[in-house]
Amino acid sequence: MNKESFLSLTLLIVEDNKQAKNIMVDILTPYFKEIQSSNNGCEALAKINSFMPDIIITDIEMPCLDGISLIKKIKTDTYKPIVIVISAFSNTQYLLEAIDIKVDGYFIKPIDINLLLEKIKIASNSFENINLKYKRLSAREYEVFLDISNGLKPLKIASKYNVKSKTISTYRQRIFEKMGFRTNAELISYVIKNRLNDI
Repeated sequence: MNKESFLSLTLLIVEDNKQAKNIMVDILTPYFKEIQSSNNGCEALAKINSFMPDIIITDIEMPCLDGISLIKKIKTDTYKPIVIVISAFSNTQYLLEAIDIKVDGYFIKPIDINLLLEKIKIASNSFENINLKYKRLSAREYEVFLDISNGLKPLKIASKYNVKSKTISTYRQRIFEKMGFRTNAELISYVIKNRLNDI
């Protein structure tokens, strides 16, 4: 798998087995923009609120909060990460629950990394797995975000909101930091890909 494939995506690995978690982090780090990890579902839940990863790979059987319960808590209308479930056991009940909550993949340990990456690639190309990080933006930041995507210049945007152009530059910087953009082209591509101009 090309290591450039997912460099715009963030990943959270939730695994209570420290050795297994560290191995996955080491192997997958070159493929993603950022990887974080959690030792259990409760820790992951707290981290997700601030990190909002594009992809979550989670074990099922964990202390505090199991993987299935974690997924049920975090998947909402405004946050739909790609979710891959892993388990040491081929448990029919787990599989049925995973299907019911519409996970993007289910793997039995040990995991074939190439198959895992292929599954993530397929899921990330699906419009149903929209990256909804724009929900991090404040109301005004979101308006400026759309203005930028529509090609408006800073002075024009400043005039629209009756503020100084320096203020718009500050908004742009905040938007880029929250969304992980480096250029206006990346922002525009994101808007088109996720059809935000149709919302």
